[in-house]
Amino acid sequence: MHQLNAAIIGMGFIGKLHYDALRRIPGVHIRTLVVHRAEDIPAAREYYDADIVTDSWQEAVADPEIQVIHNCTPNILHDPINEAAIAAGKHIYAEKPMSLTTEGAIEVWKKAEAAGIAHAINYQYRMNAAVLEMRGRIARGDAGRPLYVSGRYLQESVAKATDYTPRRIPETSPARALLDIGVHWADTAGFVMGVPIGKVYARMYTHHPVRTDPATGRKIEVHSDDTTAVMVAFADGTPGSAVFSKCMMGHKNDLSVTVSGDEREYTWNQERCDWLRIGNRGTGNETVYMDKAVALPETAPYLFTPAGHAPGWQDALKNAMTAFYTAVRTGTYQKGAVPYATFADGVMGNRFVDACLASAKRGEWVTL
Repeated sequence: MHQLNAAIIGMGFIGKLHYDALRRIPGVHIRTLVVHRAEDIPAAREYYDADIVTDSWQEAVADPEIQVIHNCTPNILHDPINEAAIAAGKHIYAEKPMSLTTEGAIEVWKKAEAAGIAHAINYQYRMNAAVLEMRGRIARGDAGRPLYVSGRYLQESVAKATDYTPRRIPETSPARALLDIGVHWADTAGFVMGVPIGKVYARMYTHHPVRTDPATGRKIEVHSDDTTAVMVAFADGTPGSAVFSKCMMGHKNDLSVTVSGDEREYTWNQERCDWLRIGNRGTGNETVYMDKAVALPETAPYLFTPAGHAPGWQDALKNAMTAFYTAVRTGTYQKGAVPYATFADGVMGNRFVDACLASAKRGEWVTL
């Protein structure tokens, strides 16, 4: 197994989780960490294991010893870093959103395809073993004909008017709950269905139009969504609906997808991520713990512990990166479908947000 050298650009919350995941993948070496400020370099050198620590993302992109760039920066830097990495011939594992605009996302995707690089967008929830299992069982017909897809993504982080920080509520986009968490539901639901969402009818709600910065007492007008409710139609015509909110008390990271078929119903919930719930009529409902003994062959490679040794959020991230690095090493990313989300899926995320915004504004169904 030949070694692949990686650079992580951005060592905030998500960058640290990328670091942790990469340390668990054989054959991957973290060559460079890029921090936000020069004064952060000494601490990063002390706490993390990397050959180089710098505050220059340009240095990392230009390094001929690096094969893969992890873009974990604020949204406004996604385009310039991704485009520079593509121009340098680097493979890219990027955080969402693909771009601040759908047009920008399409342009980056086309450049990546033309350059022949492997590219991934971090919709890691699809790489939970139970989600992979759900997709496989639905694809082979175990649910029968899908009748309806439902779900939610609920958090409590900004339920109070004083739950304000510029990071939590950045007024750089008219979409917030939708852009931050709604796109994860849309990707996961489309993944298990095997077809993307085709059109939407959305309503968006700002529960606290004026928020208070607890640090300064300053009043801030807010125009982005705290909650979005959306009806969807998948590309195959299957209807569905979901609610995304960051104002639901008691919900920590409550992502759920349900596919109701005319034979069985399948439900996955992120807070019980190693369980797959199956609804039956006449034989009793089931809760399947993910285990190689019961999993489909395509799920088994992403199971590393026996049933009951519950995996977590970071295991899905590690699964996504493992699949990505395997594709880079073997070249299979050039040969067809891959399980992890690519820039094409990132473009779909941007289109989903745009369609929901347009639908909420116009009060009508909008096609992606």
